[in-house]
Amino acid sequence: MSGKILLTGGTGFVGSHLVDRLLEQGQAVRCLVRQSSNLQYLKDPRLEFAYGGLDEATDWDAAFADVDTVYHVAGLTFARRAQDYFTVNFQGTEAIIAAAIKHRQQIKKFVHVSSLAAIGPGEKDRPVDEDTPPAPITPYGRSKLMGEEAAMIAADFFPVTIVRPPAVYGPRDYALYEMFKAIAKGLSPSIGNYDKQLSLVHVFDLAEGIRLAAENDTATGRAYFIASDEVYSYNALVKMLAKIFARRVRSFALPRPVAYTVATLAELGAFITRKPPVINRDKVTDLSQVCWGCSIERAKKELGYQPKVGIEEGLRQTIQWYKDEGWL
Repeated sequence: MSGKILLTGGTGFVGSHLVDRLLEQGQAVRCLVRQSSNLQYLKDPRLEFAYGGLDEATDWDAAFADVDTVYHVAGLTFARRAQDYFTVNFQGTEAIIAAAIKHRQQIKKFVHVSSLAAIGPGEKDRPVDEDTPPAPITPYGRSKLMGEEAAMIAADFFPVTIVRPPAVYGPRDYALYEMFKAIAKGLSPSIGNYDKQLSLVHVFDLAEGIRLAAENDTATGRAYFIASDEVYSYNALVKMLAKIFARRVRSFALPRPVAYTVATLAELGAFITRKPPVINRDKVTDLSQVCWGCSIERAKKELGYQPKVGIEEGLRQTIQWYKDEGWL
């Protein structure tokens, strides 16, 4: 692709790794960031910046100058209020879509990074795929689905592709950090006394999958799950982490009513402190599901996507990063 790339969410976990991958490929990248953004992962001198947010106050003409490809990665994954998800994940997507439509003559590809949560969980031993009817179960999932719908409306103006990752792990991640930290201390709490199934994706593999979605013409108007080849047992992952940490891990299950009570108290505390809670009722709903798995057969067949980071290698690499940063 000859033009520049406009990328949102570059200061975040997934976005910063995608920036690294695109720069490795020799792409010219411009990140949309706020003046107050922490640019600790965006130090490469080749990067350009456009300043603003996902709203009408942004100078979109400057942001889109010489741009032919857009990666919309920015999104809110944890919030104090349900409305905040819709403000960022839906209305924010509407804002950049409106700007892209205004510049539609130059746009060759728009990639929207959504989430498995937009589709919802599968059933035991039955991961979802791209033909599964959407059934999100939380405000976050519903906001991501609405963002997808907003993006696909623009498909009449330029090629659009949607990427849906499951839980993402790797260096720079803090979302799954609490799980690593607990197991490092020899504890493995869960909700409900039953094993769960989940897909994971290492952030290096996800970044490559997103790039492939942008550069493959077959992907136009399509959605793809980008994940690990295998749907993992949560208990098996805990055992693997316990082995890596060389710790004896005590697993214990919280009944769902108890977990919801704890989450309600955490939300009350968040209301007082005005900070997002560590756990909330939506998270309890998520963590109670039997299967958060997805199939990647379409991505393998149509994009040539193939996950390269093995699970044990990826977990060890992530743990080492946490240690190097002083998190563990």
